[in-house]
Parts: sequence; C-alpha cells; structure tokens
Amino acid sequence: MIQQLDTMLSILSWTIWAIVAFLALSWAYGLRVYTKKGQSVPIATAVQTFFLWVIAVVFLFSGYSKLHILWVAPICFVASFYLTLARRVPILTPMVMWFTGLFVEFVLLGLKRPTGQ
Repeated sequence: MIQQLDTMLSILSWTIWAIVAFLALSWAYGLRVYTKKGQSVPIATAVQTFFLWVIAVVFLFSGYSKLHILWVAPICFVASFYLTLARRVPILTPMVMWFTGLFVEFVLLGLKRPTGQ
C-alpha cells in the first residue's frame, strides 16, 4: 500500500515537472515568435518564462521533491508581476531583470530584432 502510494506520488511529481518543462519550452518559443513578427516581448512574460526555466532546471537536478512546484510556480508567477510592475524590491528587481535579460538574449539568439529591443 505504501509502495503504491510512493509510486503514485512519484508519477504525479514527474507529471507536474513535465507540465512546467512544457510551459517553459512553449513560452520560450512564444518569445521567439513575438520577435519574428516584429513585436516587442512584454517584460512580465520574459520574467515568467525565465522563472519557469529556473523551476524546471532546479527541480530536475536537485533532490527537492517535484511536488514543491505546486507552490513555487504560483509564487514565481505572482512575483514576476510584482517585480516588473512595481519594481520596488531594491536588490532583487535589478538581479532578476539582469538574469532575465541574459536569458532572453540566449532564447532569441540568431533572430533579427527590431530596433529598441
């Protein structure tokens, strides 16, 4: 019984991780599509995509239970709005924006971007 529960939780945790990894890949692809069409990428979307990638990578290579994604992902989603709209967290906001900028540069590698982006 306990072994079955453990197996079910393991399957559930990997399913949750797979959903986050799929969202990370699809949102990164979406950033490329925005750019190819000549549209500017909303900074909140870029930060959310960055956070999704961080979540997927951290939970893939760490020993943390992937079930923690159920509370980490919503916090990161809300934090991305707060960090981009309010921009009031003195140290955290510039760090997140800098890492997001690097991430976006990597995702958009090889694409011609409109001026001003």
